[in-house]
Amino acid sequence: MTNRPVPSVRIPESPEAGPSSGSGSRDPSPRGSRILQGAHGRLSKLMVPGRARSGSGASQSETQVTAYAEDGGITSGRSTPEQRRKTGKAAAASLLASDPKYKKFAAQVDKCLQSFESVNEWADFISFLSRLLKTLQTWAAYTDIPWKLIVSKRLAQCLNPALPSGVHQRALDVYAHIFSTIGVEGLRRDLLIWSSGLFPFFQFASTSVRPQIINIFQNFYLPLGEDLRPATKAILLALLPGMEEETGDFFDKVLVFFRQLSRAVSEGFFLQTVFLVLISSASSRLSGLNYLAKEMQKPPDPSLGIENGLIIRGVAAVLNDENVLVRRNGLDLLLRVLRIHESIFKEATPEDQRMLMRVTIGVVLQREISLSRRVYTWLLGPEDSGDKQMDNYRQHSLELLVSTLESYMETSIASEDANDLLRPFKIFLSLLDRWEVGAILSEQLAIKTLQLMRSAAEIHPEHKQEVIITAIAVYESVEPMIIWRKLYDLVAQSLRAETDDLLTRWILTTIPQKDDEVRNVHVPVLLEYILLSLHENEVRAERIGPTLELCSLLLDAVPSRILGSADGQMDKRSSLASELYSAQGKKSVEEWSRRVLEGVMPNIVKLIFSSTSVGSLKDNIVSCLNLQHSLIDAEAVSLKQLDSLEWLKSLINLLSESSSFIVVEAVVSLALKAGRATLFEPPIDLSAHSTMTTILDNLFSFLRADAAPYHARAVELLWDYNQIAEIHVLETVIASRMSSSNLSIATRTFEAFGVLWNLTEDSMLPGDLFHVPLFKIVDSLGQSGQLKWHAEAFMRNSLGSWPRLLDPLLLRILNAILLVEDSSVSHQHKADLSTSLYLLESLKTIITFGGRPLSRTCQSMDVINSPYTQLVEVVQTHWSANMSYLDLLVLTLLKHIEEREDKSTRADFARQQLQSVALSVLQMLVGHGELSRVAGARIKLGVIQRLSTAVQTGSVLLQPQLLELLRSLLALAPNHNQPRNHRRVESLPEKSNISSPSLVDSAKDFDVLMVDLVNLAILHDETYLVLRQWTEFTLVLVTRLQSRSDLLHELAETFSRQTTAIMLQLDQCYQKQMRTSITDEQPAFYLVVMERLITLSMSLRSNRKSEDGRAQNESGGLLGLMSGVFVNDGPSNEKTPINDDTFFQDYIRSLLITWSVVTKEPVSGPSLPSQDRCFFSIHAKAQGVLERTFKAYPLPLIESMTTVWAENDTNLVDAAIFDCIDMLTPSAQRVVELLSESINHQLKRGSDGTFATMGFLEGYISRLEAPIAVQVWNTLFSFAKDIIASSTTANSRSLSYPTLRCLTILSKIVATTSALEDRRLRRDLQEIYSKLLDAVVGSVARLGDAKAWQRSTAADAELLITDLQTFLADQILPNLRSFLHDADRVAATCATISSTVITPALRQKQRVSPIILRILYEMTRIPSATKAWRLPVGEAFNDARFFKQSAEEADFWRPLICALMDNDKDRLVEMLARITAAPSANIFANREQETITRSMNLRRLSFVLFAAETNHFLTDLPAMQEALVDVLRTSVISARVHSEVYRCLRVLMCRFSAQHLTNFWPVILAELFRVFEGIMDEIPAPESEPLHLILAACKFLDLLLVIQSEDFQLHQWMFVSDTTDAVYPPEDYTPEAIMDRLAEIMFEHAHAGDDAPALAIGSEGSSALRRPRLAAVQTIVSLSQLRPFFSRASIDTYEGVYSNDGVDWEAVEEGLKDEIFDERV
Repeated sequence: MTNRPVPSVRIPESPEAGPSSGSGSRDPSPRGSRILQGAHGRLSKLMVPGRARSGSGASQSETQVTAYAEDGGITSGRSTPEQRRKTGKAAAASLLASDPKYKKFAAQVDKCLQSFESVNEWADFISFLSRLLKTLQTWAAYTDIPWKLIVSKRLAQCLNPALPSGVHQRALDVYAHIFSTIGVEGLRRDLLIWSSGLFPFFQFASTSVRPQIINIFQNFYLPLGEDLRPATKAILLALLPGMEEETGDFFDKVLVFFRQLSRAVSEGFFLQTVFLVLISSASSRLSGLNYLAKEMQKPPDPSLGIENGLIIRGVAAVLNDENVLVRRNGLDLLLRVLRIHESIFKEATPEDQRMLMRVTIGVVLQREISLSRRVYTWLLGPEDSGDKQMDNYRQHSLELLVSTLESYMETSIASEDANDLLRPFKIFLSLLDRWEVGAILSEQLAIKTLQLMRSAAEIHPEHKQEVIITAIAVYESVEPMIIWRKLYDLVAQSLRAETDDLLTRWILTTIPQKDDEVRNVHVPVLLEYILLSLHENEVRAERIGPTLELCSLLLDAVPSRILGSADGQMDKRSSLASELYSAQGKKSVEEWSRRVLEGVMPNIVKLIFSSTSVGSLKDNIVSCLNLQHSLIDAEAVSLKQLDSLEWLKSLINLLSESSSFIVVEAVVSLALKAGRATLFEPPIDLSAHSTMTTILDNLFSFLRADAAPYHARAVELLWDYNQIAEIHVLETVIASRMSSSNLSIATRTFEAFGVLWNLTEDSMLPGDLFHVPLFKIVDSLGQSGQLKWHAEAFMRNSLGSWPRLLDPLLLRILNAILLVEDSSVSHQHKADLSTSLYLLESLKTIITFGGRPLSRTCQSMDVINSPYTQLVEVVQTHWSANMSYLDLLVLTLLKHIEEREDKSTRADFARQQLQSVALSVLQMLVGHGELSRVAGARIKLGVIQRLSTAVQTGSVLLQPQLLELLRSLLALAPNHNQPRNHRRVESLPEKSNISSPSLVDSAKDFDVLMVDLVNLAILHDETYLVLRQWTEFTLVLVTRLQSRSDLLHELAETFSRQTTAIMLQLDQCYQKQMRTSITDEQPAFYLVVMERLITLSMSLRSNRKSEDGRAQNESGGLLGLMSGVFVNDGPSNEKTPINDDTFFQDYIRSLLITWSVVTKEPVSGPSLPSQDRCFFSIHAKAQGVLERTFKAYPLPLIESMTTVWAENDTNLVDAAIFDCIDMLTPSAQRVVELLSESINHQLKRGSDGTFATMGFLEGYISRLEAPIAVQVWNTLFSFAKDIIASSTTANSRSLSYPTLRCLTILSKIVATTSALEDRRLRRDLQEIYSKLLDAVVGSVARLGDAKAWQRSTAADAELLITDLQTFLADQILPNLRSFLHDADRVAATCATISSTVITPALRQKQRVSPIILRILYEMTRIPSATKAWRLPVGEAFNDARFFKQSAEEADFWRPLICALMDNDKDRLVEMLARITAAPSANIFANREQETITRSMNLRRLSFVLFAAETNHFLTDLPAMQEALVDVLRTSVISARVHSEVYRCLRVLMCRFSAQHLTNFWPVILAELFRVFEGIMDEIPAPESEPLHLILAACKFLDLLLVIQSEDFQLHQWMFVSDTTDAVYPPEDYTPEAIMDRLAEIMFEHAHAGDDAPALAIGSEGSSALRRPRLAAVQTIVSLSQLRPFFSRASIDTYEGVYSNDGVDWEAVEEGLKDEIFDERV
């Protein structure tokens, strides 16, 4: 309720006294006249009879006191309506101001109005209304009501729906008396004022009051006639609630009134307004449809001038309504008025037709039978005959329906919402339910629908599953003939064009083919057509590959039973497709299926098996072979009709035509499968010599070193062929090729056999099966040339399979011995000697080549464990099978050297040869060393020089022999273990200066040369061929250099880098399916050497630090035999820092990269078997090396791992490092213990690696699962205690924050378990965590003294503080209550954070960081932390700088301010009190500062409302309304404060539902009237203060016009023309809306000198949604700048309603936020 001051001459000073509020006493001075003239606004209406219209009401009675004057006496010449209003206003003011009785009348009315301030209950309302009515009745002689604006506002407030009906009746009595007093002309003049309260009331009125309202409309409004046109829509909205039910009490009365009103304003105009109501008001649609059901039974007469687009949009709005009853009535209206074949619909624009069609067919998604029936009736027509309906559908509906659905689908696939995305497709699916509609529709739209759904699935992968489900439903709902006829056309086009038929492929891969007709008829027919096109070369070259892929998909869709039963005759004929898809309905599906079985399927088999002979398909031969493969798998019966011999011949010919393993593998696999098939006649025979030869040649070609990725698969195929071949066929073929005169063939066969040998399991007894090739290889070892080199390569690669190599040889030697000892067969003694000599020579060759590894292997393996049972049986029979292989060798050799008497000289010579060989073998086994030092030195010089040359030239033939000799010499020579300085050289000189034994014997020169030689060899590309020998040599060299730490480090770094490079190269080769010669042996060799190097290097460090100088026991080995490397090196607990030594870090880095590569997910392809085998071997070796290194040096390994992790190498992923450390340690607890111990040692040493270790610890903890995290709890907890206890030192303090991070992450994980239910654990956590957090937060200012704890090597203080703040916001505060269960501790911790982090940040002059606001937001979610955040947030909100922030920062403040108001209810009350505080009475008070303060408080209230959700402050709404009213009723109010009130009102409109603001409209309308009428009376001067108020009022009205709330729609006619008159005004039309009148006034006052800058006023046409046009306008300097808004307000509002667009709420919100935080405002 508001107080109104007593009227005086200075009426404008009273906010309640608007321009139309009546008059007071007249001031005789000119200044007083101007004030009075400006105050009375619409009073000029008294002197202007109004617009002359036909059918106007009667004039006033002559007996009444009137103030009317003749226009002619006031104006002369040509004048506008606004000029006449002003002239009449001046005359009326002069007349009434001089009437003492009118003054008394005004005083009594004013006194009565003042009594309204004391109203407290409903009886007071009746008393007030009675006094007012009595006063008006007393002075009934006057036709002008004083204070009319206030009177109308009070009457509107008395019609509040919350008041009883008695108050309403009395208020209506006052309305009736006023209308009868002022007459028709008075009501026409003040229609805006008196209707503002009456129009909204009918919908809330009780049954007893409604007749009275209807009578008022009939008695007083209808006489206005055509003058009601501006208010027609408002009257409709006001009374339509009376027509909600046809059986209602007031249905007929309202209907009669509407008929009278329709005749008064013209029927066409009235109906158009009804359709506008249907568009804009959802609550009035049902009533509007009830009216149209009575008054519009057929299409309107064209003479009425009703726009078709308006009718269509009205019906469309109704059909989009959520109320089923509204939709049903809307469909009835559609069938009556907008029949699809009649002119009213045909004459509409295509856009309108498609819009109506789209909303109409959308009704079928309701699945309501009654609604769907009406939709189908509209599409098909009302005729009963089915033929007529179909004709009508084809002629009128089909084309529009297809185009509408197609465009709807195309636009919907861009939608992100799944429902909007699938809506048109579901509509199409629903329309298919009606056969008459769906049959023809599917023919034209089914394929397009599926194409768009495929696109939608690609564009929106997150909705792919929903799209596919809908696509399956559409596909299964359409006749298969329709879809596959279209697919046939698409395929035919794609075969001859560059475009790809993606749809057919998508259907076959995505949609299950369950229909028998599709699988039995359409798929085979289409497949046959494509195959015929390929054979006839009708397909473009670039389309052949995708076409064959499509054939594969089609063949997969053919049922296996069809392939297995199709037994027709193969014939050459044209495709059945053209006949099938041009003969729909002529034959049954069964007939087509029979023809497919008899003709199509056999033809398909023939075409597929002859595809390999088509020249154009040569580049895609694998795809053709895969098709044949599928037919064989399906056991197609038609295979028996093929010429199997001719096909096999053509298939084998392909091997000679291709060099690709993919093709060879496909051919060989297909031939093998065909050979096992039983359907070919005659059967496929692969055992033929020519066939087997060709296959083996091709397979062997891929067993070369450069084809390593294909070795495993090639060997599998070879053994598959060996199983079907005759015995020894494969052996014979291999042996014959080894003996070939063509050296190239022989060498390739050696390589291939080596791969075959290594990849064959022992259980298959390859030594027995391939003994002939084996002896050929052994023989080649004693020869010269390339065969010897390849034989040696075979032996080197077979070191891991000595038993199966020796077993057949030993068996033959033993048999020869037994034969010699048998006296019965002594005549064969010479032959036995020759055989034995050959066998021993072979054995010597093998042992010569095998050397010590062979002896070691023979010693470690027993004969009884041999898989070769014949050998075991012989040994068991004559000796004991429990002996080792070495024992058996010695025994065998001793048997051969036994002295035997033989009279034959030739036999004796043969025996001597045999013994010589046997002794040589024994000497090799014993391994004597007889060389002197000088001789050894000279040999060393020559060996080094030759080796250097061989390495530099890339020659590997002599390197094994040279290395073996050098190795033997090193073993015999003395070791000079004297440390010397060494500088690494890139390579050895071509010629050495060493020329004398004395120089050669220099340990320095010799060791340096050997190290450089090893470095050079290891880095050379060809060394992989002799890598084993180099490894062995390096191991011996390392033993010699065990006191030379510089050389050991250099070798370690070289092998580490080379291991890393090889593993990365191997990874790339397998990832990209590239050829490579790298196998699993190379990394394994490097790992062995690195392990030994690190062992000696670390032992040397320990020896130097040890006081007793104990020496480490030396151990050696190779590959699997190196398991004892660390046997003699016990676990080391050395505390020496080693992370600063790059050699150990390089070693660990190479191991980690190796681990990362071998643990990657393998890439599928032909190389997958080889990759699995290779990586499995490397993985086992790397794991062993890591485990032994960790066992010996746990702390150095952990520190190196953290250092490598901190480097953030792109070749390493964190998961691989953490998985590796998990593999090494027995538990996560041990890992944390080691890391904690490492950190403690690093702290003592002052190492920079401490923070990297802390970062590693944090990363490791963050990946732990909850049960594992519980296990490491005690360890980390103890570590945190130690950090807190030692926080007195700077280094320990620097670790407080990293420790807090680790403890927070671990606590967060543990909190998800039941562990924290332990009271003691919870208490300890609370104590330690709070201390640690307080220490970190308390020293935040000194945080910059610490170094980075993450991977970066350095960070400044600002970055560290930002990181701490981020961690507080993201990790600590959200989980603080889980860590600290005591509410007091939580409050204390939050208080500390607030005082040390938040308060300094809020008080700084710079803008507040969003991280600080996030911290505050997390605090607001903690109930016990209210005191910690409430004060700083409140201070910041009350700070004058608060609104100087950017609009983006405001989003962070919104939840904070909302929480502030929710937690402190008194704060909002205090804010409202500051807003309504009376101005200071002190004459020295700063009025401008008071204005600024009040304005800022209003803006704070606006932001409080803006920060909340809708209706959040509903309980405080009355207090807010009262505060705003108190501001408005203040006698002195500045334009700035008034502008803030309007801004606050805009926020209110967006934050409260319309039903809660009903009682606020009278005040709002009165204030808007006062502002705009003031403009009409006197235009403010440029750059004057009232311009701010005018702009604020215009922006508020702009928002109301955009929102279009149903409450405001009843009032908007006062401000804009909301009917068709806005765009189609009648002749001699004079607008009555305030905006239109202002536009005329601005046009009248326009002059050329107005140079005000133009405003950036938005346009509705730029967006599909309605948005405020003045959102970007913040200030104006002249009222003329608002001229575009005034002139376009009505048109834009009508167009927004006409287009039925929604509100762009995002733009509205952004505009309000930008304005609240705009410093210019």
